[in-house]
Amino acid sequence: MSFQEQERALFDLLFDSSVRENFCKDTTAALHQYELNEEERNDFNTIRPDALELDAKIRADLLLSHFCRSFPVSFSVLSSVDGGLDILKSLVDVLTMRTASIERATLFGRRIGESLNALSFTSADEQTKVSAILEAELGMAWTSATLKREVLDNGQLHNKSTQLDQSWSSKNIKLAPYVCAAMIPESYEKLKQSFCPDAECDLWRSLNKKPLAASIRKKLLEKDDPRLFIARAHVSHMSQCEPTIDQKTAELSEGFASLFQHVNGTVSVDYILEQLKQIGAQDEMLQSIKATFQQLLESDMLEQV
Repeated sequence: MSFQEQERALFDLLFDSSVRENFCKDTTAALHQYELNEEERNDFNTIRPDALELDAKIRADLLLSHFCRSFPVSFSVLSSVDGGLDILKSLVDVLTMRTASIERATLFGRRIGESLNALSFTSADEQTKVSAILEAELGMAWTSATLKREVLDNGQLHNKSTQLDQSWSSKNIKLAPYVCAAMIPESYEKLKQSFCPDAECDLWRSLNKKPLAASIRKKLLEKDDPRLFIARAHVSHMSQCEPTIDQKTAELSEGFASLFQHVNGTVSVDYILEQLKQIGAQDEMLQSIKATFQQLLESDMLEQV
């Protein structure tokens, strides 16, 4: 008896819509691609097509509800675009489900990005803004998965308290581990408040019942207040099997984006300030920039090399 092959067939019936559709039309023909003997194929005769469709839908909804927590703004935006919800549902397939569970949200987010070109946005600028929002949410999904995998492999990670000495600004700096940064069109908290009226655990269900109106999406994305969004994944609840990962965030003005291109471990804050001074930056601005870098170091968004 090939239980493994039966399991593969059942998995495909649940997460491959074409296999499921063929099965509902002709059970024997649909199972021909699997190495099953007659007795093993007969086990599938008890599966009702309507029950199979319902089971697949319930599983997909549960998974999409989970993914929606990682990509709340992106899900809401896509619900307002023709075919957006259908694309999200189509991505719950064999490729996604054969990915290790800890990596699924990251893969799912990348596949959303690959699907954006298939959707009709009002303008190229609007699509660019949606891509930027998705990039920020994808960054958080990736750092969360990376930290979770590290914790599961090595146990509790102890956060060291950052103590800066008087010469801190002369040391080279870089992004700390489990930190992501992205330019977004507006404050992320404001985006969530505008696009996600329901709690993240209920958002997928509410978007299915009442997708975001395209007119609201267009109006909200017309606003322009670019922010450099920075997020650091951290363990908020330790568990040997399912640690809870949350994000600490910071938002900076658009001007910091160009400065962050140099935050790669090769320059110091003093060096950045000196370059700004040479192009005419005033002392008040320089002190403000220095204070911001100090706060980012003290909050472990950045680290000294």
